[in-house]
Amino acid sequence: MRWNPVTIGLLAALVICFVAVPALAATADVAIRGGSYYPASLTIESNTTVTWTNFDPVSHTVTSTSGIFDSGPIEEDETFEYTFDDTGTYPYGCTLNASTQRTPMQGVVIVVPEGMIVTPGEEPTNTTVASVINGSEFLTTFAGALESTEVTRLVLTDGGPYTVFAPGDDAFEALGNETLAAVSNDTELLETLLMHHVVDGALTVDDLMAEANATGNGTTLETLTGDALNVSIVDGSLMIGNATILVADLAADNGIVHIIDMVLVPEGLIPPENETPAENVTPAVNVTPGSWVIP
Repeated sequence: MRWNPVTIGLLAALVICFVAVPALAATADVAIRGGSYYPASLTIESNTTVTWTNFDPVSHTVTSTSGIFDSGPIEEDETFEYTFDDTGTYPYGCTLNASTQRTPMQGVVIVVPEGMIVTPGEEPTNTTVASVINGSEFLTTFAGALESTEVTRLVLTDGGPYTVFAPGDDAFEALGNETLAAVSNDTELLETLLMHHVVDGALTVDDLMAEANATGNGTTLETLTGDALNVSIVDGSLMIGNATILVADLAADNGIVHIIDMVLVPEGLIPPENETPAENVTPAVNVTPGSWVIP
């Protein structure tokens, strides 16, 4: 088959275009309505472009508290966009109403590594919260602990619906090797710690935000251990105790999993790392994050 020179040229141009076009960035939207940002707390992956649209008849700004981005005045129906390339937490607010509103407009964008967020509708089907935890590359330590505790594993497999606030691997690593060893060598202690991260009902981030707002920026949930877990909104960010949700709304048939950045420890549950061990107590051993020592 003889190719026409014009056809060859067109094909070559198309090839060059496909090679030269970079991958498109993901996108997310924030609405400005009634003097507030919706959602006030937004979790995205790196290389995502966020677009703010002002639906109010007055001007607003989207101004980073650290000076990274500043929209200047955005009029009604105007937009501002910014691409977040690096992971991190980016609080922002409106500089125009800071002195006229009792509560200034505040928001926050949380940027996590690419591939960390599951797109709604792409969650695995016929799954339990236990299998969601086992299937996440960011919850290997939590998953290992779950396998070591028969009661908790059965609860999250057969019970529900539950909401699980699952600490990521970095959160467990921050506890320190001695604390991890103390917990992993005591099945009852480990069960209590894990159950403290579970509450009844399937609560999405929107549900938690609504409950916190309805009671004045704070509410209390009862964990499966019977302890209280405070939920609050701080600077526009949803807080579970002192932890921030990094990845939200991982759906399962019997509940929802949220990945958080801290381990939630009930007061007095774990002794300080530097406390001198009593006699006949097994000395602490080093534990690699993602694995547990089973007694």
